[in-house]
Amino acid sequence: MKHMKIIKKLKPKKHLLSKDAVKASFSTLTSRHGAYSVAAIILVLVIAIIINLMAGQLPSSVRNLDISTNRIYEISKTSKTFLKNLNHDIKITVIAEEDSIDDRLKTFLEKYKSLSKHIEMTTIDPVLHPSVLTQYDTQAQTIVVECEDTGLSEAISFSDILVQDTSYYYTGSSDSSLLSFDGEGQLTGAINQVTGRENKKIYTTSGHGEAELSSAITNLMNKSGMTTEALNLLMDDSIPEDCDLLLLNGPSSDLTEGESSKLDQYIKKGGKVMVLMAEQGPETGNLINLLADYKIIMEEGYIADMQRCYQGNYYYIFPNVTGSGDMISGLSTGMVLMANSRGFELGEDSEEISVSSFLQTSEDGYAVSEDRETQGTFQIGAVAAYTAQAENDDDQVVTGSLTVFGSNSIIDETITQAFASLENKTLFMNAITSAIGDVDNLSIDAKSMQVQYNTVQYGGYISVVLIFIIPIIVLIIGFVLWMKRRKA
Repeated sequence: MKHMKIIKKLKPKKHLLSKDAVKASFSTLTSRHGAYSVAAIILVLVIAIIINLMAGQLPSSVRNLDISTNRIYEISKTSKTFLKNLNHDIKITVIAEEDSIDDRLKTFLEKYKSLSKHIEMTTIDPVLHPSVLTQYDTQAQTIVVECEDTGLSEAISFSDILVQDTSYYYTGSSDSSLLSFDGEGQLTGAINQVTGRENKKIYTTSGHGEAELSSAITNLMNKSGMTTEALNLLMDDSIPEDCDLLLLNGPSSDLTEGESSKLDQYIKKGGKVMVLMAEQGPETGNLINLLADYKIIMEEGYIADMQRCYQGNYYYIFPNVTGSGDMISGLSTGMVLMANSRGFELGEDSEEISVSSFLQTSEDGYAVSEDRETQGTFQIGAVAAYTAQAENDDDQVVTGSLTVFGSNSIIDETITQAFASLENKTLFMNAITSAIGDVDNLSIDAKSMQVQYNTVQYGGYISVVLIFIIPIIVLIIGFVLWMKRRKA
């Protein structure tokens, strides 16, 4: 019993905190700081949740930012202006299973649709609604653009937007097989077509060793509502009446006197002619004489530029763009490259003919022939405008034009593909639309999806410094510091 009493005495007493003690514990500095921290964390979480809920209600065109190097979601000023002036209601129908649509294409379509209140877009699953394929006479994985006002429609295959490498069919699907993204160009071109814009006809001459237009150039023409057809001036009696522009793309042999006369009469009746000189083209003869008649006087040999050239290759010229108006529309950098170009001087304007330059060398340009080198500023792109009263109507004015590029390398794929950032194709299409006059240049090029590497080409001393000198200096400094610490 004694032991039990002792044990009872040794039992610890329960200490109950009073309300005042609890209140006092929360009134300390540490507890107040802790409470403030918890409250701040809760407040930040609540604000973050509210912001995310609000952002989730925004359209994808706003909440998806384009930070990619190829800027596939960036829509050009050309398309924005075109859509702003759109006065027809356009219906875009995406015929595909929702899960099969590439996320990049979904995002782009949302951004594009948001640019005009006249555009309505719907997605139809051809598996759930197979009749849609018959209704539009098309296949799955297609975008149909239609205009009720005109009754016209255009179908765009996904493969025309997401352009794959040809080896894709053998290697299987992967992002590395995607060559380019052509969403903007295809949609803007299709809307232009269905709104009833009049198509333009471009005839390209043959029979003088002319180069064929590349598929990239003909695609750009199609987007602006232009079609092309070959024309042999020796076989045809005259230039067709539906010809909006006659194009001579790098003739390597001279025209006959009869062909030259046809071109002259065509221009004087209001026709538009464009000549892209060939590297191995004629230096004298009927073609050169025709250009001279329109105040474009060809120089002998090739043009070099000691100041504006590509990495010391003096015959690869970055000419100054001196044009204005429609000729420079859409040019952001003004950087175009021409190789082995012919050059010319411009004569004085006459009552009927006025001539102006849109491409020229720097003052360190040279006309180089076998016999001599002449320094000066030379023109390698010019337009001669012919204006006169019509023969049978004194009140009607005839306006023809002759546009000349010093080299057809302006649209050569070896240049346009190797230097995708240059604006050769944009300037060329501007020259065509400017010559025709009543057509907009809606030829928006596809965006490359190839990986862009940060490289230094032909670095010279820079490469030596980066690869050898800097690493050696770092190693020496590291060794010296190591030795000091070891002796310490």
